[in-house]
Amino acid sequence: MSVTLDDAPTPPDAADGSQQFNIEDYIVHQQDLEGVINALWAGGAEAMTVMDQRLSSNSTVRCVGSVLLLHGRTYYPPYTITAIGDHEAMRDALESSPTVQEYRDWADLVGLTYEVADEGTVTMPAYSSTIGGNSTS
Repeated sequence: MSVTLDDAPTPPDAADGSQQFNIEDYIVHQQDLEGVINALWAGGAEAMTVMDQRLSSNSTVRCVGSVLLLHGRTYYPPYTITAIGDHEAMRDALESSPTVQEYRDWADLVGLTYEVADEGTVTMPAYSSTIGGNSTS
C-alpha cells in the first residue's frame, strides 16, 4: 500500500495576503507525514519506506518548510509512503486516525493531495544508514 501527500497549488493572490488561509496551509508538514506513518504502524505495517528510504526505529522524519530531511537526504513533494502489511487493517487505521483525518479535511478545503493505493507485491530495500561514520545494515 502507498500513500501520497502533496502540496496544494498556491493561489494566484497568495502574495498579497488577501487569501482566507495562510500560505502554510497549502503545504505538507512534518506532522502530516508522521500522522500517516504512525497510522500505518498502528495498522500493522511490517515494513515501511518514505521516498524509497527504509524506516527503522532510528529514523527521524523531519521537515524544514516543505523540504523533507530523511537519512541525510533531502526530498521535495510529492511524498510517497509505502508500507507492507495487511492492506485492510492499514486502511482502517488511516481512516480512524484523527491526525490523518485533519490532513484530509485540509486536503478537501485547500487542494492538498491525499491518495491511497494498493500496490500488490512490493520489494523494499534493507535499512541502511551511516551513523557517526559507521555504515549499518
